[in-house]
Amino acid sequence: MLRLQTVLEPAQWNQMVASLPITSALQSWGWGEVKRLSGWEPERIALYEGETLVAAAQLFRRRLAGPVSMLYASRGPALRDLSELPQVAEALRAQASGAVYLKLEPEWGQSAEALAPEFPGLALAETIQPEYTIWLDLSLGQGGLLDQMDNMHKRNTKLAEKRVVTTIEGEEAFEEFWELFEATNRRAKLLQHSKTYYQTVLRAMNQPEGRAFISIARLEGQPLAAGLFVAFAGKVDYLYGGSSREHSNAKAPNGMHWGAIRWGLENGYRIYDLWGVPRRSEGSHAAGIDRFKEGFGGQRVRFPAYDYALSPLYGVLTKALRLRKSWMNYRTRGTTRDVLS
Repeated sequence: MLRLQTVLEPAQWNQMVASLPITSALQSWGWGEVKRLSGWEPERIALYEGETLVAAAQLFRRRLAGPVSMLYASRGPALRDLSELPQVAEALRAQASGAVYLKLEPEWGQSAEALAPEFPGLALAETIQPEYTIWLDLSLGQGGLLDQMDNMHKRNTKLAEKRVVTTIEGEEAFEEFWELFEATNRRAKLLQHSKTYYQTVLRAMNQPEGRAFISIARLEGQPLAAGLFVAFAGKVDYLYGGSSREHSNAKAPNGMHWGAIRWGLENGYRIYDLWGVPRRSEGSHAAGIDRFKEGFGGQRVRFPAYDYALSPLYGVLTKALRLRKSWMNYRTRGTTRDVLS
């Protein structure tokens, strides 16, 4: 039996989460504070075998209708070993308090082509965070990262180094980021949170063991591309970004990413996560984004999700949530397909 302990101190929690080999910035204390804005209530539980830390689960509770709720570990839990996921899920039943099910998404990054491992008592399920992404191995250094890009991307990245000035900034660059991000989402017909939400990401993710920053590429002082990044436990994650259609020959999106990659290299990070590509490009709303991200090379990885049913209502509730998501997709973009499907 695993011993559960609630953790109430941010630095202690982040040290635990960062110490485990399978982990994510979305299990950090700061992300829990961000998700409060969307109605999720964080519960932070450390799980021990004797005195040894086995897992750390930041569970988000979402109340759906009256007493009905779900629990969700966003890109989590953080784990000592993936094989311990069923044992951890069973131990977390003690936190259920009426939740219909528990959704788990450990960020271990299997090959996108491999079959997802199956575990007794856990059902492979739809993810909430993007299921597929591309990881760049920062241990390759600048030369190795350039060499693994396709020829056009390498050319465009070198052009960007000459044509735009890319800087790493904080809240002082937020308004420029926001203008580009909002305009890009309008063009692409993508849903977004409130402005306050992204400001909170930038503030809350500057935390013990972690950083948040904006990489912004400008041409003669005019912002052309900007991204909001978080860094935690060896990874730099590209969460949100936008770009202008002006001066496309400056290749500002390449410059924005290259600036963040160089920051990761300079600060000793291991992985650069391009964050969110479709399962397959053909017919996807995000096909263009996928082609751009694939140009960097790297490894396409997958984060399967698992549901642990805790109530007979599980089937009915998950079908209702799927229908709701499909309707929101249709209302926004005229199709029931998810952006990254």
